[in-house]
Amino acid sequence: MITTPPLITLRGINRSYASDDTASVIQAAALTVEPGEFISIVGRSGSGKSTLLNVIALLDAEWEGTYEIDGIDVKSLKPSSIDTLRARTFGFVFQSSYANPYETVAKGVALGLAIKGLPLEEQSIRVSRALTSVGLEEKAGSLARSLSGGERQRLAIARAIATQPSVIVADEPTGNLDSQTGRQIMHVLAELNRLGTTVILVTHDLGIAGYATRVLEMADGELREQAALTPAITSITAEVERGDGDQRSPALGARPSSGIGFWAMRRAFERFVRSINNVTSRPLRSLALVSAFALAFSGLVGAAGIGSTASEQIAGRLTAAAGDEVRVNVPGALTRNDRAGWIDQLERLPQVESVGEIAALESATARPSRFQAAALTQGSPFTGSTVAVDQGLLKTLQVETFPTDAGRLFDPSAEDRVALVGQDVLDSFGLGRTGSGAELWVNGEPYSVVGIITASPRASNLLTSVVIPISRVGLVPSQLTVRSAPGFASAIAAAVPLALAPGAPGSVSTETAAELANLRVGVQTDLNGLLGSLAIALLVIAILSGASAMYISVQSRTQELALSRALGLSKAGVAIVFLWEGCLTGLAGGLSGVAGGLVVTVGISLAFNWSAVMPWTAVVAAPLAGAFCGAIAALLPALRAARIDPAEAIR
Repeated sequence: MITTPPLITLRGINRSYASDDTASVIQAAALTVEPGEFISIVGRSGSGKSTLLNVIALLDAEWEGTYEIDGIDVKSLKPSSIDTLRARTFGFVFQSSYANPYETVAKGVALGLAIKGLPLEEQSIRVSRALTSVGLEEKAGSLARSLSGGERQRLAIARAIATQPSVIVADEPTGNLDSQTGRQIMHVLAELNRLGTTVILVTHDLGIAGYATRVLEMADGELREQAALTPAITSITAEVERGDGDQRSPALGARPSSGIGFWAMRRAFERFVRSINNVTSRPLRSLALVSAFALAFSGLVGAAGIGSTASEQIAGRLTAAAGDEVRVNVPGALTRNDRAGWIDQLERLPQVESVGEIAALESATARPSRFQAAALTQGSPFTGSTVAVDQGLLKTLQVETFPTDAGRLFDPSAEDRVALVGQDVLDSFGLGRTGSGAELWVNGEPYSVVGIITASPRASNLLTSVVIPISRVGLVPSQLTVRSAPGFASAIAAAVPLALAPGAPGSVSTETAAELANLRVGVQTDLNGLLGSLAIALLVIAILSGASAMYISVQSRTQELALSRALGLSKAGVAIVFLWEGCLTGLAGGLSGVAGGLVVTVGISLAFNWSAVMPWTAVVAAPLAGAFCGAIAALLPALRAARIDPAEAIR
């Protein structure tokens, strides 16, 4: 004859919180629980009854002795196997319901089922059955925060029985309720016991203990058997027997079977869904975290966009000049006559269409100003550039002016002090729409404004410049800009040194647009590096801020996390949920950062009249990088959450 082992067997169980014997909470406790029993454990506060219940429910692992469940030695199991055994064997009802106020009743009841990874259809069936058992079927769609205290405790019972446990452990389940509501809760537990579920109850109230068929007492760490308190049992039995005798215990039913891989996928999906719920159910906290990542990634994406846009503008201008423009550097010591000779020789070269001279003036000496006093005291507010050119340069760079013939006054032989002003800086000098007839002071001398520069496709900086004749500035380093027939720039660049200095061609320095492209790459690299460094600094701050906020949130969610552990979520599962929360937060921040970066790039481009360019790699990489950074931020909080002791956290 095969003998079925007891459901629960404890022998010589000791639990201490210090090294000395006087701190022992449980001393040599022995207990045998058969299926279908209703056991109450009574005792004064601090007698050790809740500690014993935590040991029985596998919430507390720091005990000594022998503990078997269905003949299985608990000490022989790995921690993950103990988590599985706890979830399969026990349902939990605590003094507090620990109902998430931001979740619906149905979702709260399904918590243990979701942790197990059961299919949604089966979860729905079990939740509906459990809610019906406790009379909350009409509240399934309500938020838990809308329930009364008694209804929340019934939610906790429904959550416990939905997993179809062999044993329901209840720790002071009526401690926070009035007497009438407490009796209703005990009626539900007694009914579940009548239908076959084993119930182990801890209470200090002898009236509540009277619902049990077997009463134990904890006193000074020792567990003692007591006689049943029959009056309450008689009354409750009379009540429950009036119910439908054909009801089937929610604790019974076949357990679905499937492959290990399938259930692993189910559990992984549940943890992902749970993380989504945690993020969305706390909108203010999540918004703060997302905002930190969004700010950082707006900087990163904006840096990429601004750098690419600026580079594109430079590239466009260089492309326009690549095939037909050569620049010759002129030493400052070269006389005016020698310069004129160089221009004459260059104009004679085959395929050369025009030649002009340009010199950038030092802002410290030029000091363009509307008034003489400001020019003399270096008080000019003008932030643009000041350049000196000849008539040939205006032609070579295809500069358009108003009036159209204003450039003739820049002939090398002209002695008049005249100036052209870029149309984008008219307001800087208060010159109105045309500026004609006004007077500007440059280099301490007055210049008459004879027109404005309306277009300069080859040198857009002239639109923000004050331009004066080069004949008025003496001998300064300058450049001769040579425009050739399309495609002849390289050939002319090779011929220029021989034409100007046949005896020492190495003394003549030339540049082409192709050579300037290297400069463009350097400028772009420096610009991207600067903007990228600032954005990365923001990203580091975002990661640290996110990590701090999530670490703090662990403290406020201790009981929620402990409940999940009690219902079977492993330490690794808790950590994974937190990592998913970090990934989702970072992903949302990355997506928001893409939008913010686009806005920044477009806004700056409009301000400078550029065509906005955004590298697709930045748009794609930002959300992925956000998810990764979110996971990094959540790493330490996840490890902290995984170390929470459910026995300590749930009181």
